[in-house]
Amino acid sequence: MEKKNILLVLTGGTICSFDNGCGEQTSDVKRAEALIVKNFREGSSPYASDSAVSFDTKRPLDVLSENMTVEHWNTLKNALASYSLASYDGVIILHGTDTLAYTASLLSILLAGTPVPVILVSADLPIYNEKSNGNKNFKAAVELIGNGILPNVYAVYANREAGSLALYIHYGSHLLQCANHSSDFYSLDMAPVSPENAAFLGKRSECERMPLYECPDLSSCVLRIAPYVGLDYGRILLDGVSAILHGTYHSSTLATDSPSSASATSLLERCNAQNPPIAFFIEPCDKNAYSYETTGKALRGGARPINRLTSECAYAKLLVGCAFGYVGDALENYLNTEINGEFLN
Repeated sequence: MEKKNILLVLTGGTICSFDNGCGEQTSDVKRAEALIVKNFREGSSPYASDSAVSFDTKRPLDVLSENMTVEHWNTLKNALASYSLASYDGVIILHGTDTLAYTASLLSILLAGTPVPVILVSADLPIYNEKSNGNKNFKAAVELIGNGILPNVYAVYANREAGSLALYIHYGSHLLQCANHSSDFYSLDMAPVSPENAAFLGKRSECERMPLYECPDLSSCVLRIAPYVGLDYGRILLDGVSAILHGTYHSSTLATDSPSSASATSLLERCNAQNPPIAFFIEPCDKNAYSYETTGKALRGGARPINRLTSECAYAKLLVGCAFGYVGDALENYLNTEINGEFLN
């Protein structure tokens, strides 16, 4: 067995958390680094020995993932750009669950064309807890790299099914946030992997040069809005906003036939009146959704439909597009240009 050299990047989250002595969980990446490697070495993986795999660890962040910010993303982005990724056999990133799908989507775009597999690993409980899935997720990530998964951005995570853990591999750009009242992750093309010696071929990410090396720092310039009964658009400020990402109800609809302050078209008109106009995207929304009077009104008013991306990936890709300076049609064209297999079938 040829020895594998893995870059281990810790960012915080539950997988890096410990009791602070006051009954609260706080992130501590330095302690987590030692414990997760120790637990792996003492486990049953064929890669557990020092002669099978080595870890080069970096700790660019130490935050609970619910506290993730665009500024933290820039720190992670710039740290990854400074590492010589091609000198490793793979990269494992420890990350919290709350914003895992957003970071996975962002890295899928920024790391398109990565020379090595990059796998995000999280946990439902701290890894010192014997009930945590974190150690199993980490073990699977090491084995996936050792067994030759193709270069791309992935997440591996064990869901709790019928009282046991079931391991799945996801493409980062397809990963969905956990549903309310759940700690399980899903994606359209998730695939099971063995908990004994995880293996998955995957798909190679094709890109001439990773956007990571060209992308300027991101800014909090994309406003994401979820529809709900009682949403008052008059309360929404547009200062510093470069794009709107407006969600829809399950049938690709949103309110447009309502009093002005409750109608999405009132916000759309304000966006159109800006100089330059603020691109207003609706997702998920079939471009042929004119059959609904409400959605059709927004589309005829200049709203731009998004239908082939997850909400998380649409948001992350908009941030990257805005960082590159795209506006209007150019921003829409960027969203509609596949970068790393992010389009859903």
